[in-house]
Amino acid sequence: MNLIGNLCSSLCSNLEGDAKNREAQRTIDAAIRFPLLSIFKASIVWMLIATVFGLIASIKLHTPGFIEECQYMTYGKVEPIFWNTLIYGWLFNAGLGCAVFLLARIGGTPLKQGVFLTITTVIWNLAVVIGVVGIILGDQLPYKWLEFPSYTAPILFISFLGIGLWCAMAFRARVQRTTYASQWWILTALFSFAWIYSAAQIMLVCSPAQGAFQTLVSAWYAENVFGLLIAPLAFATIYYLIPKTLGIAVVGYRYTGIAFWSWILFASVAGTAKMVNGPIPVWVASVGVIATFGLLLPTTTFSIQFLGSLLSRFSKIWDTASARFLIAGVLSFIVTMLFKSFGALRGSQEVVQFSIFESGVNQLALFGFAGMVFTGASYFILPRLLNKEFPSPTLVDLQFWAHGMGLVLLCIGSISGGIQQGELINGSTADMLAVVNTMRSSYFLASTGLSFILVGAIAYNVTFFWMLLSARSKKEASTSLIEEAPELEYTAS
Repeated sequence: MNLIGNLCSSLCSNLEGDAKNREAQRTIDAAIRFPLLSIFKASIVWMLIATVFGLIASIKLHTPGFIEECQYMTYGKVEPIFWNTLIYGWLFNAGLGCAVFLLARIGGTPLKQGVFLTITTVIWNLAVVIGVVGIILGDQLPYKWLEFPSYTAPILFISFLGIGLWCAMAFRARVQRTTYASQWWILTALFSFAWIYSAAQIMLVCSPAQGAFQTLVSAWYAENVFGLLIAPLAFATIYYLIPKTLGIAVVGYRYTGIAFWSWILFASVAGTAKMVNGPIPVWVASVGVIATFGLLLPTTTFSIQFLGSLLSRFSKIWDTASARFLIAGVLSFIVTMLFKSFGALRGSQEVVQFSIFESGVNQLALFGFAGMVFTGASYFILPRLLNKEFPSPTLVDLQFWAHGMGLVLLCIGSISGGIQQGELINGSTADMLAVVNTMRSSYFLASTGLSFILVGAIAYNVTFFWMLLSARSKKEASTSLIEEAPELEYTAS
């Protein structure tokens, strides 16, 4: 079968063998196959693009002359492109793909309007492309994680409303009227992002706030992108994958409500902690510091639930690609929250506030926690959508170890380097040139880490497109290769 034929056979909803096993799940999978594969294709390509720009930005910190002849590749352009493609390109698409799959599977009914979902996600990704081009041309805004030009905001917002509408209709069409934790987190992420994005655009772009309040809004928005969008989508994915990959109920599921409400309460205001020592009322920053430490309550609950579940079946983790990425993501989340709490302390902020420490923590949260969880989910979802085995388990292993090794090096270089940088800057006889020279080893270590992550991203892309375009074997076409774990969504306790 030629390349075009293989591609069409991968996207076609009427696949030979789909109805022979797991008929109900197959019907659901067939209904969402085309839009879901489109979303995952976009996310995986954006992952590669984001990592490339991140590596370029990192190299420029210790080798300023790198690509200096290209005026479109200055540090002031590649660094915001890295963060925005990482968030709005890779992680948004990956989280959305997981959300669509979870809403369809947990809802228990084939979903319609797949074309509508595909169109809205295509518009979203076109807006991201326009935003990247705008930054390259110098039209960027000066706000963290909102650097896309103002003319991209309406396109992003309208396309997001379309995505949210589809997800709301999918939730309403569910057969099982009892709700599961994954559904709570998905709906929270969708409603929260509509709120924080529109509020930030109004107060920073449409009708800009005055003075230091702009910085406060920017810090609030950036923290909530993680706390109220990316993290909830990752939590939803973990709650679903644990029963599915390990065949057990989530440990302590009855306490999920406490974790849910406490996370929403504290995460929504934790961003103001970034304004400690800033030109705002002291009590505002203090509320943020208290909220950051308040997040340790849901973090403790998540740790008990997720680690308790994963470690109870530890022998199965290394036999399952999804579970391996899952436990790496959970461990990254715990470490991330500990560093966030440390960084919120007033004494700590006096050292790390203007260093690369926060950048390292954010990369641990995005590359480590969300990236690992969403990647593990894709390795669970794709074989079920395509009814194919992984073409090369070696590539899957390569991605896991390269991504993990890169994450460790990146965090050591950025987080420990950030603490060192802050201490040097605070010295009474600080020489900025000496500080920069001292930091070269930390910058180089971070660049090495991103190089490993880039290797993992390449392996991920090769695995996905190889799996998508390869012909289905006789065994794959005639039977289901996937043994589902028991349906535990509604019996978890």
